[in-house]
Amino acid sequence: MASPAAETSPPSTPSTASCPTPRPDAAAAAPSMSPSLLRAARSGDERRFVKALLADPAAPDLDAVATAGGNTLLHVAAWGGHPALASLLLRRAPGLLAARNAALDTPLHLAARAGAHKVVALLVAAFSSSSSSSAAADASSPSLRALTRATNRRGETPLHDAVRGGHEAAARALTAADPGLAGLCGGAGESPIYMAAAAGSLGMVRLLTKTYRNDEEEEEELPVLCSCTGPGGRTVLHAAVLTSNEMTQGLLQWNPTLVKEVDDSGSTPLHYVASVGNIPALKLLLGYDTSPAYVPDSNGLFPVHIAAKMGYGQLIYELSRYFPDCDEMLDSKGRNFLHIAVEHKKWKVVWHFCGTQELERMLNVMDYEGNTALHLAVKNADQMIVSLLMANKAVLPNIVNNQGLTALDLAVLATDKGISYTLNPQVIILRCLAWTGAVLSPRRLDHFIDEFNIGKASGNELKKFTNISQNLVVGSVLISTVTFAAVFTLPGGYISDGHPHAGAPILWHRYTFKAFVMANTLAFVGSTLSTIWLTYAGSEHVHPLLRALYMFFSVISMEQATRSMVAAFALGAYVVLSPVSERIALVLYLLALKLKSITVGLPPLLQTVPVTVNARVLPQPRRWQEMLQRSFSSSPIKEKNMPKYDSISLSSSAPFSNNPSAWEGAIHKVALGDGEVMDAS
Repeated sequence: MASPAAETSPPSTPSTASCPTPRPDAAAAAPSMSPSLLRAARSGDERRFVKALLADPAAPDLDAVATAGGNTLLHVAAWGGHPALASLLLRRAPGLLAARNAALDTPLHLAARAGAHKVVALLVAAFSSSSSSSAAADASSPSLRALTRATNRRGETPLHDAVRGGHEAAARALTAADPGLAGLCGGAGESPIYMAAAAGSLGMVRLLTKTYRNDEEEEEELPVLCSCTGPGGRTVLHAAVLTSNEMTQGLLQWNPTLVKEVDDSGSTPLHYVASVGNIPALKLLLGYDTSPAYVPDSNGLFPVHIAAKMGYGQLIYELSRYFPDCDEMLDSKGRNFLHIAVEHKKWKVVWHFCGTQELERMLNVMDYEGNTALHLAVKNADQMIVSLLMANKAVLPNIVNNQGLTALDLAVLATDKGISYTLNPQVIILRCLAWTGAVLSPRRLDHFIDEFNIGKASGNELKKFTNISQNLVVGSVLISTVTFAAVFTLPGGYISDGHPHAGAPILWHRYTFKAFVMANTLAFVGSTLSTIWLTYAGSEHVHPLLRALYMFFSVISMEQATRSMVAAFALGAYVVLSPVSERIALVLYLLALKLKSITVGLPPLLQTVPVTVNARVLPQPRRWQEMLQRSFSSSPIKEKNMPKYDSISLSSSAPFSNNPSAWEGAIHKVALGDGEVMDAS
């Protein structure tokens, strides 16, 4: 009969009292097994082993000899997968069956780890026969579970080793002897069935679940597998949904209640499916139970929020088919899945629901901080999401959050108040909101500037002058060098000696050559001036106001020099190639002109310097009007409401009203900072 301690121990921490453990100094003891005997045991040859044993002058005790790692002869035979030698050793020294090495592994651990299913079956059978024969004489004789559930230093049973190695035959032999073994957790908190599911081993999972279900004799002693069977309180289904849909379906058929179990973070398997966007697994789980869709995790996130956070728009669409009210699910911050998608910059989710009723219902919903989806998009400077939200007629851009800020207020705060590139998302968002009817919150502009420290000079702004000057001067010097060398290597060459005009250009009489010379001269002059101005703009000894002026003029000269150089290249290529091949010359000329037109169509490189220069704050509004009309085809922007200028001269006397020309100036005054402003138009 089995001992009470062995029968009543918790499944996750099985009793090992019946299996002797080595002394603390066993791992440090010198090996007592001779090399010849170890080689014979590893070979698995019984005759060779017997000869080595008889030839050993020390006449070793089979129960006592061990290697440096504490492995007995039975350990060696089990690890090598030698059932015949193991049987011989068990007949001669049956006490080796419960022996432990330095890692507290029994021979059954090593046999399962090596996948030696015959040795596993032999050891299990030997222990069963020995315990049954001694049960009548000793009531406290160890049961079979004392062997199969013995744990090593890692707290793992032999089944853990068999599952880790993928040895199904060894696992089958172990579970046949102990059907509840599949649910015991090891030292890392993993049960064998969880390990199999996490590794994606479908055959192993089927074997373990089938063995567990077929055990009906001692059901009260078996662990509940749907409780903590993995680290972090994860169940086997949590691991299966991430690896195999077929495995997921099998586990749901085996134990449907797994779909409701949560881990330590409060996440159900549906949360895990939403995190990877597995739509087939989603349908499998919802086919068994739909209630987990309404279960939030410890952070208040529902599965639809997880899908939005990861950007899986199609999975959210499937959830909305099952749960039409999923847009009403709010997290701990009062945010719906549109807020979550916008916060994590998942524009595909917003795009997926464009034009749907779900988006219109969520569009103007405020979270606990009063922020709508538009507020969050502006905070994140997400140009794509802002354009998608503003394309919906139901959007209300003038909602004020708990801080008293509208979306336009946030855009002004997010825009760089110093030098910045005009195609930065913050600048484009500011223009988009201003031109589509968004307004600032009703407050005095001077209070707004003082409250948020807008337009204050900083050392970081002065560093921009130095960095930009260093970058631009490379291009200006390059243009100067190329255009200077072009004067002495003119296309077509020079007239040779002996001619009245010796040394003059051969193609001087052609109109295109003269145009080339003019374009090259303009490029050289512009780049040289830009280089000189950039030298002063990058110097820390120059006053910031003068540095700003030099920077502004150098950028204009740089743009003109670049365009002139492109024109010079086009004219030079045409004048040289046109006598040979008119087509090639024309193609090169047109390509160069196309490049020139692209550079002309680009917005200015730098935006306004604070309280000094207002360099085309709103460039090319007609191009923006065309874009906005295509986006808002249902409500086209009228010509009379569009600004008729490329530059705005800000004046402190301009009233704040509903007139776009008036309040746009006020907006840009806030963006640039208070003070005197010079119009660069």
